[in-house]
Amino acid sequence: MRETAVLLAVAWLIPFLVHVLPWSGTRPLGAHLLPMFWATFAAVYFYGLRVGLLTGLFAPVINLIATGLPALQFLSVLAFELAIFAVFAWLMIRRSRALWLTAPLGYVVAKTCSSIVQLFMAPFGDLGEPLRFFLGSLQNGLAGLAVLMLINFGLVRLFPQPVSPADDAAGV
Repeated sequence: MRETAVLLAVAWLIPFLVHVLPWSGTRPLGAHLLPMFWATFAAVYFYGLRVGLLTGLFAPVINLIATGLPALQFLSVLAFELAIFAVFAWLMIRRSRALWLTAPLGYVVAKTCSSIVQLFMAPFGDLGEPLRFFLGSLQNGLAGLAVLMLINFGLVRLFPQPVSPADDAAGV
């Protein structure tokens, strides 16, 4: 419980700091750097699926309340993507913590899933044409994918831990 609270605080603080940086782009800086995914990945890497899911699902809500970002129209799709990202990262980490492309690949998988769901059901509202949304998100997130790769690589190099029983999804 304590780890989850700390990770939620970090998951709020990182995007908050990213959003207060001077930026004049047409989209928020967070859309480029993907800070919501950083804490979610760290949570999954260190504490397993349960804490990673909690961090990924609640961080966007906390950030919306505190900073007004992500925009309300993107809250549901972001929460969905963070949940897919957490599950994918957890599955990959359980297989091998040494894989340093898990985080960026998880982002691509999450975007792919949300775009496919949007193509058939549109539960996230009007995000535009799903393929354009997918490609635009990948293009805008290139810097964030690089950051995710660096975070993933750093965790693998600095904290090469074996998979533990705490990574079990029981109780999730």
